[in-house]
Amino acid sequence: MATAAAFITCLALAGALASFVAGAVFSARTLRQANASRRQAGAPWAWLAVAVWPLAFGRFKATGAETAPLNKALVAFIACLMIAAAAWSAAANLYRVAR
Repeated sequence: MATAAAFITCLALAGALASFVAGAVFSARTLRQANASRRQAGAPWAWLAVAVWPLAFGRFKATGAETAPLNKALVAFIACLMIAAAAWSAAANLYRVAR
Protein backbone atom coordinates (compact mmCIF):
# COMPACT_ATOMS: atom_id res chain seq x y z
CA MET A 1 0.00 0.00 0.00
CA ALA A 2 2.86 2.35 0.72
CA THR A 3 4.23 1.82 -2.77
CA ALA A 4 0.82 2.57 -4.28
CA ALA A 5 0.60 5.81 -2.29
CA ALA A 6 4.10 6.77 -3.44
CA PHE A 7 3.08 6.05 -7.04
CA ILE A 8 -0.01 8.24 -6.67
CA THR A 9 2.24 10.98 -5.28
CA CYS A 10 4.43 10.79 -8.38
CA LEU A 11 1.41 10.90 -10.68
CA ALA A 12 -0.02 13.90 -8.85
CA LEU A 13 3.30 15.75 -9.02
CA ALA A 14 3.51 15.03 -12.75
CA GLY A 15 -0.02 16.40 -13.12
CA ALA A 16 0.92 19.50 -11.13
CA LEU A 17 3.92 20.07 -13.37
CA ALA A 18 1.81 19.62 -16.51
CA SER A 19 -0.88 22.00 -15.28
CA PHE A 20 1.79 24.54 -14.26
CA VAL A 21 3.26 24.47 -17.76
CA ALA A 22 -0.23 24.73 -19.28
CA GLY A 23 -0.96 27.71 -17.02
CA ALA A 24 2.27 29.39 -18.11
CA VAL A 25 1.32 28.93 -21.76
CA PHE A 26 -2.20 30.23 -21.15
CA SER A 27 -0.88 33.21 -19.20
CA ALA A 28 1.51 34.09 -22.04
CA ARG A 29 -1.39 33.93 -24.48
CA THR A 30 -3.54 36.07 -22.19
CA LEU A 31 -0.86 38.74 -21.91
CA ARG A 32 -0.26 38.68 -25.65
CA GLN A 33 -4.00 39.00 -26.30
CA ALA A 34 -4.30 41.89 -23.83
CA ASN A 35 -1.32 43.71 -25.33
CA ALA A 36 -2.66 43.22 -28.85
CA SER A 37 -6.07 44.58 -27.89
CA ARG A 38 -4.46 47.67 -26.35
CA ARG A 39 -2.04 47.95 -29.30
CA GLN A 40 1.03 48.27 -27.15
CA ALA A 41 4.22 46.36 -26.69
CA GLY A 42 4.63 44.03 -23.74
CA ALA A 43 6.19 45.27 -20.54
CA PRO A 44 9.86 44.38 -20.11
CA TRP A 45 9.10 42.29 -17.00
CA ALA A 46 6.05 40.54 -18.48
CA TRP A 47 7.95 37.24 -18.67
CA LEU A 48 8.12 37.27 -14.86
CA ALA A 49 4.32 37.24 -14.64
CA VAL A 50 4.31 34.24 -16.96
CA ALA A 51 6.93 32.41 -14.88
CA VAL A 52 5.03 32.89 -11.60
CA TRP A 53 1.51 32.93 -13.01
CA PRO A 54 -0.30 31.59 -9.91
CA LEU A 55 1.02 34.56 -7.93
CA ALA A 56 0.25 37.13 -10.65
CA PHE A 57 -3.32 36.00 -11.25
CA GLY A 58 -4.78 39.43 -10.41
CA ARG A 59 -2.69 40.97 -13.17
CA PHE A 60 -4.26 38.67 -15.74
CA LYS A 61 -7.79 39.40 -14.52
CA ALA A 62 -7.07 43.14 -14.73
CA THR A 63 -6.23 42.87 -18.44
CA GLY A 64 -9.84 42.10 -19.28
CA ALA A 65 -8.82 39.24 -21.56
CA GLU A 66 -10.38 35.78 -21.50
CA THR A 67 -9.04 33.96 -18.43
CA ALA A 68 -11.21 30.81 -18.37
CA PRO A 69 -8.39 28.45 -19.46
CA LEU A 70 -6.11 30.08 -16.91
CA ASN A 71 -8.71 29.55 -14.19
CA LYS A 72 -8.97 25.86 -15.10
CA ALA A 73 -5.19 25.45 -15.07
CA LEU A 74 -5.01 27.07 -11.63
CA VAL A 75 -7.70 24.76 -10.24
CA ALA A 76 -5.96 21.70 -11.72
CA PHE A 77 -2.60 22.83 -10.32
CA ILE A 78 -3.96 23.30 -6.80
CA ALA A 79 -5.92 20.03 -6.91
CA CYS A 80 -2.84 18.09 -8.02
CA LEU A 81 -0.76 19.65 -5.25
CA MET A 82 -3.37 18.73 -2.65
CA ILE A 83 -3.58 15.15 -3.89
CA ALA A 84 0.22 14.89 -3.92
CA ALA A 85 0.44 16.16 -0.34
CA ALA A 86 -2.22 13.76 0.89
CA ALA A 87 -0.69 10.78 -0.92
CA TRP A 88 2.79 11.68 0.33
CA SER A 89 1.48 11.84 3.89
CA ALA A 90 -0.23 8.47 3.49
CA ALA A 91 2.90 6.93 2.00
CA ALA A 92 5.05 8.25 4.83
CA ASN A 93 2.68 6.86 7.44
CA LEU A 94 2.42 3.50 5.69
CA TYR A 95 6.19 3.19 5.34
CA ARG A 96 6.59 3.94 9.06
CA VAL A 97 3.91 1.40 10.09
CA ALA A 98 5.48 -1.29 7.90
CA ARG A 99 8.71 -1.26 9.95
